[in-house]
Amino acid sequence: MTQGRKLHSVALNLDAGQFLAGWRPEAGTLFLPALSEARVGDEVAVRIGIFGQTIRATVLGVIGLVRRVGRPTLPPGVELTLDRVSLPAATFLAAAARGERVTFRERAPRYVISREMTVLRDGLQIQTSSLNLSEGGCAVAWSGPLPMVGEVLDLKLGRSFLAPKARAVVCWNAVGGDTARAAGLRILGAGRAGRAWKALAGEAARSGAPTA
Repeated sequence: MTQGRKLHSVALNLDAGQFLAGWRPEAGTLFLPALSEARVGDEVAVRIGIFGQTIRATVLGVIGLVRRVGRPTLPPGVELTLDRVSLPAATFLAAAARGERVTFRERAPRYVISREMTVLRDGLQIQTSSLNLSEGGCAVAWSGPLPMVGEVLDLKLGRSFLAPKARAVVCWNAVGGDTARAAGLRILGAGRAGRAWKALAGEAARSGAPTA
């Protein structure tokens, strides 16, 4: 996340036609009939579902246009310029909206490795550890009430007082099963926090840890 920008988090279910009408793959933009109170330049993390489909995907982007007043054919909302790593997820959602049979897989390898981590949520520090991590994020063990999908947290990358903090959005949560109580976090960090996370992912890659 770029310093000084406001970050919005929202979950939406869209009709297939609604999603396809707002998706511009050649420009990498997506119109959402929501957040019309936001401003150009704000960042958005949005969890999108398509009515009639079981799939969900989280995309990130920067607001490039705000339509505060609309009409039936042009509803109020915002146009997002998606970040590069969100384009495959948007393409996947578009295929699902067209009724195509799709199988979505994360491309980045996930290294099964445990690292102590501190999550900051609502001003509270939660000590946890990673179940796996990749260039884009991690799965962490969780105790207490699970965070909601789409919720934005801070992840402290190091033990020192001055350790960088990366913004992260909750992409999934789970109770029971192979992951017990866990949450999947997608890192939004740029600048120092982004570099720190990439260094952590690089360390995991060089460790010889198995991949999931």
